[in-house]
Amino acid sequence: MLLKNQLSIKHIIKKSISGNENILFLMIHGYGSNEKDLFSFEKDLPENLFPISIQGLYSIGTDKYSWYDINFDNEKKFINIVQAKETIEKISFFIHEAIKEYKLKKNPIWICGFSQGAILSYAIALKNSDKIKKVIALSGYLENGILPKKINHYTDLEFFISHGKYDPIIPVNWAKKGLKFLKQKKILSLFYKEYNSGHTLNDMNYQDLINWIKEKHISYNVKNKNFNHE
Repeated sequence: MLLKNQLSIKHIIKKSISGNENILFLMIHGYGSNEKDLFSFEKDLPENLFPISIQGLYSIGTDKYSWYDINFDNEKKFINIVQAKETIEKISFFIHEAIKEYKLKKNPIWICGFSQGAILSYAIALKNSDKIKKVIALSGYLENGILPKKINHYTDLEFFISHGKYDPIIPVNWAKKGLKFLKQKKILSLFYKEYNSGHTLNDMNYQDLINWIKEKHISYNVKNKNFNHE
């Protein structure tokens, strides 16, 4: 598992063995973690999903990275909005690069983030909603300050959102505000569940996530097969 640096963001991949119809499954880790964190999911992913896990842009310690600064002492200025917006642009560009480099399908794209990565996943998905169709937001929240001004093609987005009831870092009520926003946007495919955990994924959360991924993947394959035969 080598860290690749030929594109604009360092990353690790697992090459698919299912041919040339591979679908990007982008993983964005949380604050203080690294690209290896969410990559442990890859063993349970369907074959033609092509996992790419990216490394945070800012080093904050040995094997610890972030995507933007966080002020843990100020709830109203919790995130550095300017840095976060720059990161959204950089990851959006990386998606374009990765599709070209690894010869992946342009649509649909899956995006999966934990904590800081989940906050970014909401914004990146809504910015690129013509391509990104599946969004996994784990222990994060939707930050209005980094959302694009104009959002198109979003009604067919599908979300898996989970949160620990006892999360001491990002309170569960922050996640609920994002849920309200998505419902107002008429995004109908929403899986939302709270778990008896803190700022982490417990076993039940993980199993629900993998089941959701497999269910949505099967559904996409069936639709795609029917479309190609019409």
